[in-house]
Amino acid sequence: MQKYNTFITTEEVARLQPKIEKMKFKEIHKTALAKVLSDLIQSDGIVNQGEMDCLTHVFEVLNITAASTKKLANLSLSNALFYLKSLGNVEKMAILKILQQLSMSDDSLDPNESLLISAMLLSIQIDLPETHDIHASLVSIPNLAFDTQNAVLYVESNFDTETNTKIEKEYDKICDLLKKSNREFFYLPKVLQEMSSKRITFHDTLSYLEPTLSDEQLALINTNIDMMTTADLSKEIFLNYLNINGFNLEKPCFFFKISNKMPSRFQNFLILEIDNDPLQTLQQFYQLNDNITQLKPNGLTDKEKRSLNRLNAKANHEQKDEVQYTGFHKVIIDTLLKYNGSQGISRIFVAESGNIYLTDRNNIEVKMSSISKALYILFLLHEEGIKLNYLVDHKKQLYKIYRHISTYGEDELLRTAVDNIIDVTGTTMSANISRIKKSFISVLGDDATLYLIQGNRNEKKTINLDRKLVVFENRSLFE
Repeated sequence: MQKYNTFITTEEVARLQPKIEKMKFKEIHKTALAKVLSDLIQSDGIVNQGEMDCLTHVFEVLNITAASTKKLANLSLSNALFYLKSLGNVEKMAILKILQQLSMSDDSLDPNESLLISAMLLSIQIDLPETHDIHASLVSIPNLAFDTQNAVLYVESNFDTETNTKIEKEYDKICDLLKKSNREFFYLPKVLQEMSSKRITFHDTLSYLEPTLSDEQLALINTNIDMMTTADLSKEIFLNYLNINGFNLEKPCFFFKISNKMPSRFQNFLILEIDNDPLQTLQQFYQLNDNITQLKPNGLTDKEKRSLNRLNAKANHEQKDEVQYTGFHKVIIDTLLKYNGSQGISRIFVAESGNIYLTDRNNIEVKMSSISKALYILFLLHEEGIKLNYLVDHKKQLYKIYRHISTYGEDELLRTAVDNIIDVTGTTMSANISRIKKSFISVLGDDATLYLIQGNRNEKKTINLDRKLVVFENRSLFE
């Protein structure tokens, strides 16, 4: 991170460090905190020098180095908050103070920043009077095919008669409350009712906007509208992903889309658990959200409060330059790097799901079938290379990888696919290597060579990419 004006000298940092280190920020916590702060300053699409000055100050006092920040590129916000949740009370109060200070360093608090801070504080389970009885978490969901923008959705794992009845009764009040923060209530039962009641118009709309749908598919949609429930839609849109990642939705919830103009392959949502009364749950949440800057650290000794005061940055009343940094700017940066010799080689990020992304190409996904991904990941793990005739020796590991990333549930189908790909007398292996090559060329063109599985006949096949450029979200899942 480029440094601008510093608030304290190197000697002062050295003098303060022993006291600051009493707050137990380990290396993973520093990386996670850097991720949180980076997302916050980019949430409104504008980064100004006041924010950068504040970051510089915090990074110096907490000794967050360039080594820490380089690790955050492929860290999702929800994972970062998971790590911060394990911190003690003093450290969490320090995070509160930093978030408040950073959010006001540009002299204004954007509604998106306020929502994001609320989600962060609730996710790390900070102990404040204002957060008691509010149960919420931020989740980062990748690759949704839609953007809910300012919508607030009602989501449930099973149809909850009592909660739905209360929402129907309080629907107008809920909508009015959300509109005050420029949010729109997207209540799936009412959406389905409207689709059903305006069936003919909706059918005609689909005919124009989704021209690839056949008459049979349109008829099927028309038939199934009346049978679809909130729980069905919730499961398909959100819950399948959440359950796979160990997040169980035990109660009905409101889903807030957290708007963020920074380039990312994730969409972040605040999941607010409905506690008995939906309207009261929202009112309590907004009481917290609307008073973010007034929250006071809680449960600290005088000594701990003095330690936290060292995080205070000196006010800078000079004109603060500001720049936009959006997804389009990220594409420009990636393009500039692409045409700069050695910097043209992008890192690869292998997500827990097995999806493969090019970190320095705007996190674009290299799409291929699950079995092709499994084969590619196997070769990534074996830098020394594998002779195709000996691929059978890696059958167990290949099956483990494929079993983890495949959407098929039947073991027999999975084992058959693996048997076919390691059969050197068949064509499945070579076909998949060709598909992998095609996938990378479609994204990288002539720059794809280093990423391909290649080698002379009867010799080991390898991927020649420097493994320092390969990052696994969780390598142990595949080994």
